[in-house]
Amino acid sequence: MLNVAFEIGFDHYRFALPLDIARFSDRHRQQIRYGYQAASLQKVTQKKPDRYENKLLTLRDRALTKGLDVTLTVNDLRDKLQQTQGYCPIIGNPFTFAEHNATDWSVDRVDNTRGYCLDNIEIVSVIANQAKSDLDLSGIIKQALGKTKTDSVLSEDEWFRMARFYYKRMTLVKPLSVCRILADSQPLYDQVVFMQLFNNDEKRAKAFLQKLQKYSSKEAVTKASKLTQKRVYHRANIYVDVLYDSPKLYRWVQAFIKSINAHSTAFDPLILDCLFA
Repeated sequence: MLNVAFEIGFDHYRFALPLDIARFSDRHRQQIRYGYQAASLQKVTQKKPDRYENKLLTLRDRALTKGLDVTLTVNDLRDKLQQTQGYCPIIGNPFTFAEHNATDWSVDRVDNTRGYCLDNIEIVSVIANQAKSDLDLSGIIKQALGKTKTDSVLSEDEWFRMARFYYKRMTLVKPLSVCRILADSQPLYDQVVFMQLFNNDEKRAKAFLQKLQKYSSKEAVTKASKLTQKRVYHRANIYVDVLYDSPKLYRWVQAFIKSINAHSTAFDPLILDCLFA
C-alpha cells in the first residue's frame, strides 16, 4: 500500500494534478507527499495523461482508499482493452471514453475480494460493471436464469451473456442447484433439454445425453434425439415450439426432466456447462 501511495504522489506531479490528499488515511498521506516531492526533485517532465494513464490513476486512488493491491501497468490496461476490439462483451456496444456514459470503458475486478491485478480484471462497460457489482458467479447465473427478481438495468440476453462471459473466469464457491432453479421456469427447462437432444453431436450435449441414458432408457434418448432432428428439419427452425407441437417428443422430454430432477447433483454441472461454457 505504501508503494501505491508513493506512486500516486509521483503521478500527481508528473501529470500536473492538484495534490488533494484529504480523502486518504493519515498513514498514507506522508508517502503521497514523498512521491510528489521525489518527482519534483527529479524534475520529471510533466504531461497530460492519456486515457490509460488516467484510468490507472483512478484505479490507484480507489485501491488505496479501499485497501486493495494494484499491480497493473498502463500497458496491461492497453492490452486488455485491445482484446475487447473496442466492444463491451456484455452489452455488445462500442466503448466510449471519458464521456460519463453508461457505455464508457471500465475495469471490473472479477473476484471482488482481490485487488487490481492482471489476472483479476476485465474491461467491460460502466453499466455492466455496475450491474455485476459484488455478485459472485452464483449470483450472476441466478440473474441470468431469472431466479433473482430485480429491476435490472440489463436485459435478459445481457445477463445471459454476462453469465457466459464470467463462467470461464470465475469459480463457484459452492455447488449451485441449477435443476431446482430451472424447475421454476418450465419453458426454459424444456428448452435446455430440447437443445441437447438437437445438438447431440456436440461435446457438452454428448456428455449430458450419456448421463441421461444412465438414468433413463437409452432407447428413449436415442429416439427422442432422432425425432428432434426430424422435427427441426421439417420446421426449419429450432424454437422450442417444435417440442410443444409434438406430443410424443414432449412426453419424452418431461420424462427426462423427471429423471434429471431425481439425480440433480449429477446433472447440475453438466447443465451449467451446456448453458454457459
